[in-house]
Amino acid sequence: MKKLIVLSAIAALTSGAALAQSINLTGNVDSICNVSTIGSSSASFAELEVGTPDVNIGVEIQCNDPDGATVSLITSEGHLQNADQEDKGVGYWATLDAAPFNFTLKADDGQNDKPNSQTILKTETAKVAALANGVSGNITLSLKETALFSGTYADTLAFVITVGN
Repeated sequence: MKKLIVLSAIAALTSGAALAQSINLTGNVDSICNVSTIGSSSASFAELEVGTPDVNIGVEIQCNDPDGATVSLITSEGHLQNADQEDKGVGYWATLDAAPFNFTLKADDGQNDKPNSQTILKTETAKVAALANGVSGNITLSLKETALFSGTYADTLAFVITVGN
């Protein structure tokens, strides 16, 4: 009799009499991909001559996209341009040092909209993870020439991030 009860129970369990319900689980993490300066977003050299102390601007970078990102520095004028004579300029270099990013834009030839950038690829998993958590560092501005002419000199340095592919 016990064999019959056990066999009946097994038959009932394997015959499809048991019911199942699927539970779908979902979640979402908002995309964050930005760069910012810490403190001021402007810089001024005490003197426009080689040997003037470098100017440092604190920066923060974060991008939680798993495809990585590209960070760029772009000079609008290609040097510190004289307001009276645009061909008269003072060369400078802008170096971004915010690990894993480290590169230099040489703004010393007057080429408008001149970029330099570095890309962190999705295959560089440790760097992508660091970028997702956020990194900080500096943009260091160094004069490479001395101004010969009087006047106001200016440039706009763009600090840009784009999501990887």
